[in-house]
Amino acid sequence: MELRRIVGVVLAALFIAAGLASSPAAADDPPPSVIFMGDSVTAGFGYFGQKENAKNITGTVNNEFPSSWYLGDNSLSDCSPSGTTTPIDQCSNNNYNGAPWSAGPWKAGAKSPNVAYSYQIAASQDPTKAAPVENWAVTGSTPAQWDAGGPFNFQLNNIKNTTVVMTLGANPILSSFLQIKLALVPVSNGACADSTQWLGWTGWWAYPPKHVVECADQQWAQNKQTQHLENVYKTLLKNKNKVMVMQYYTTCPWSFGNWQPEGNVKDGPAAGNPCPSQVQKVSECSNCPVNGKTSQWEQAIAVQNAMNAKIAAAVGSVQQWAKTQQGISPGNIQMAVPDQREWQKHQAKDKDPWVFANDTWIHPSKAGHTQLAKTVTGAMCSAFGQWCGTQPAWVTAPTVAKATVPQVIKGTVPTTAKNKVAVDLPHRTKQQNAVGWTSSTPKICSIHEGDLVTYKKDGKCKLTAYAVRSGTEKKHESGEQIPHLKSMLSH
Repeated sequence: MELRRIVGVVLAALFIAAGLASSPAAADDPPPSVIFMGDSVTAGFGYFGQKENAKNITGTVNNEFPSSWYLGDNSLSDCSPSGTTTPIDQCSNNNYNGAPWSAGPWKAGAKSPNVAYSYQIAASQDPTKAAPVENWAVTGSTPAQWDAGGPFNFQLNNIKNTTVVMTLGANPILSSFLQIKLALVPVSNGACADSTQWLGWTGWWAYPPKHVVECADQQWAQNKQTQHLENVYKTLLKNKNKVMVMQYYTTCPWSFGNWQPEGNVKDGPAAGNPCPSQVQKVSECSNCPVNGKTSQWEQAIAVQNAMNAKIAAAVGSVQQWAKTQQGISPGNIQMAVPDQREWQKHQAKDKDPWVFANDTWIHPSKAGHTQLAKTVTGAMCSAFGQWCGTQPAWVTAPTVAKATVPQVIKGTVPTTAKNKVAVDLPHRTKQQNAVGWTSSTPKICSIHEGDLVTYKKDGKCKLTAYAVRSGTEKKHESGEQIPHLKSMLSH
């Protein structure tokens, strides 16, 4: 068995992306009404496309690839995206002979893709009020790849005067938690994999979820995720698009950290142990006290929540930026948030899984894509007045319900902050809209990546929180009623 194949398997499975990039449409072609972009979640990784071109892969459109970990063909390694400069969405529902962007708008037919949530929405539309739908996602893609200087930026700049739906930001953060072992030898060991558990003289001990999140935050900062996401959002808004950013749903990859035994090499990831069953006592060092228990599930969800919070912070920051831009409405970028409580009940090892079990328990199953379709259409109706009704309708003159519901910030605003220490600020309202922050006292405090950063000066830190209106929810903008922060010199 080749180690390279195993690593390819891992990367294919963990890369949450969606795909597309390539030559632009002809100048006289009308822009599509809705373009789906981002990473593998949107691409529909795990299900074959209309014209599958993956090496050694045999299967028909809309069927899932088998749980073949390393033996023979039709394995996960054969589905791994081939390179970073050319999008090849192998084993993704939006693949079209190696070029998902060449498929054009979705059309009904016996060989049409129907798994990915973009296509489920396209198929469910009112036929008399339907929008053309294209899926340009690239499996494994990162925010940096869509930003200026990245291989997919050219395609991003070709999205104009339309509506965009995306998942973006999980890559490459989740791959940093990847660990695959063969005969106790790490074949792939992400930068954060060993932040989950450690082996002492008396056995294995777990790190607290906070420790694991800190490693994820470091990877987020190192990859400049916030900067790249904001740049992508701003480019789309400058090009007269409306943008719906979907956060990631609750899931626990079996390959998250060093919890699962031996990577389940023989039988594949589908034979893994449920994440909640992987439990260990918490201790941060050999001489540290025992501090309860934690599980692979708790750690993975903590990382996901932190990642979603940073995505919300990036959206909120760009909404604040849009307020200062002529011709750009802050309400043109909003969020769609999956029902996380329901997703927790439908994991890969559950009776009715919304998570595809044949890779690494990250990507949605067909049932999961159905739920994401409901999330997107609900958010689109609320925010933009589109895709409302049991048969989603795309109308030329959309109307949004009258805003009557006050928005309330979800979470606690800290009352003090130390110099040179980032303090987490709430990033969502209770209505699940993004919150952006600005400082009117920049010599005392500033906002960095959605968090508060103080300077070497004491005083009152005056902040303003902002959330756009969405459907019946009023715009939220508050200053004086937000508790002020006092910057305290460190001693």
